[in-house]
This record gives sequence, C-alpha cells and structure tokens, in this order.
Amino acid sequence: MNTIVNFFIGVSLSMDAFSISVISGSLIAKRKILNSFKISFLFGFFQFFMPILGWLSGIRFLKYISNFDHIVAFLILFIIGIKIIYESKKIEKTINFERIFTLFFLSIATSIDAYAVGLTFSLLKVKVLTPALIIGFTTFSICLIGFYLGNKIKKFFGDKLELFSGIILILVGFKILLS
Repeated sequence: MNTIVNFFIGVSLSMDAFSISVISGSLIAKRKILNSFKISFLFGFFQFFMPILGWLSGIRFLKYISNFDHIVAFLILFIIGIKIIYESKKIEKTINFERIFTLFFLSIATSIDAYAVGLTFSLLKVKVLTPALIIGFTTFSICLIGFYLGNKIKKFFGDKLELFSGIILILVGFKILLS
C-alpha cells in the first residue's frame, strides 16, 4: 500500500477521535494546550498501536483463511464502516474529557476499527509499521486541529465527518473485494 492510501485510511480511522477532539475542544476551557496534546497523543498512539496488534493477531490466523482472505478483509471493513455510520449520532456530551481514565477508554474505543484494519493488513500481507506510523501521526494531527477548531467545526459539519469516514472504509473494502 502506498503512502497516500495509508494517509486516507488514517483519515478515515481518525474521524471518531476527531469528533471527540472537536467536542472536547469546545467544552474544555482551561489548560487548552496541555489538554489538546494529551488528547491528541492518546488518540494518535492507540491508532498507531492497534493496527500493529491486529496485524500480529492476523499473522497467527493467516494460514487458516488465506483462500478467502479478501472476503474477510472486505467484511471487516464493511462492518466497521457500517458501525461508524450507525454510531455517528451517538456522541455523549457529558463526558469529562480532562480525565486521563476517560481519555484512555475513549482512545481504545475509537481505535478498535484500527485493530481490524491491522488484521486486514496481515491478510493482505502488508507490512504494518509504516502504515501504523502514518495512521498514528495522521490521527494525532487531525485531533490536534479538531481540538482547536472546536465549536466552529461542530456547528458547521456535525456528525457528517463520521459518516464520511464510514463510507471511505466501505469503499476501501469494496476495492479489496474486487481486486
């Protein structure tokens, strides 16, 4: 996979975290620099780490599913895309975004789809380190921007950003299925 494809996968995977960053940026009034980096780092780190974990898991299962791996990759991306679209309207606004405990679990929850993408990389026999770095850095950057855009982006786009990311994952899944 080339860098541009990895970048767009990173953008797609980061939309959940971006949405949370936008909301947190609009709700956090104090220590904005510290909180923006804390939130962006945690989301970026988990978006980097989870594809590697998924890839390592997939390596163990590869010999059992190599004959139909493209179908598995499609189904994983399709289901995740549908999940992201479905959940695009479910952001709670009562979460305390300054608590590290809260951010840790939000980071894990928003990176489960990155785990599945890592699993897909193993099925496609793609080396994972470069895509994981691109995905993690893309997520970090997008979250940092999202935090600072806060209410402006939220008022303008709302939950359409997650909808767009779900559609991209589904399209990537179809591309894999047809190739």
